[in-house]
Amino acid sequence: MTERDVNIANEPGFHRELQGGQIDTDWHAQRGEPRYLVHWRVSLVYQDAGKRQTFRGRIFDLSPSGFSLLSDYNLPVSDQVTVLISVPPMVAGQRARILEAKSRVLYTVLSNEFDAFRIGVRFLGFKADGRDFLESSLAARVPAPMSTRGEA
Repeated sequence: MTERDVNIANEPGFHRELQGGQIDTDWHAQRGEPRYLVHWRVSLVYQDAGKRQTFRGRIFDLSPSGFSLLSDYNLPVSDQVTVLISVPPMVAGQRARILEAKSRVLYTVLSNEFDAFRIGVRFLGFKADGRDFLESSLAARVPAPMSTRGEA
């Protein structure tokens, strides 16, 4: 990991990789809002010079402002990508809902802990009522606990 990776990861709203491959889980302090541990399917669509590339992964943690995902691919940092999130139904028998959001890929780091690339993404804007739906879905879930690391 380079100094640039650390600086990008320290951008307000996202957690950062610590030395030794540990993840800083002081989520409330870093993003300023609770994070939710989920395992939702996600696709990132890059559009460049008429060429379209899609990458799939799983969201690792999520907040109303963005998420981090785990991927086998080292995705490029980008000013804008289209993100498609499959939100599982809260009730059996219902269909998953696909949320579409314009987003920005902030960083990509290789995580020793997960043996995958961890990608940080910030939401820029949702299509239709996507933001409201996401926030109501998160309100029905329990946020991830605060960091359990001892205070020095």
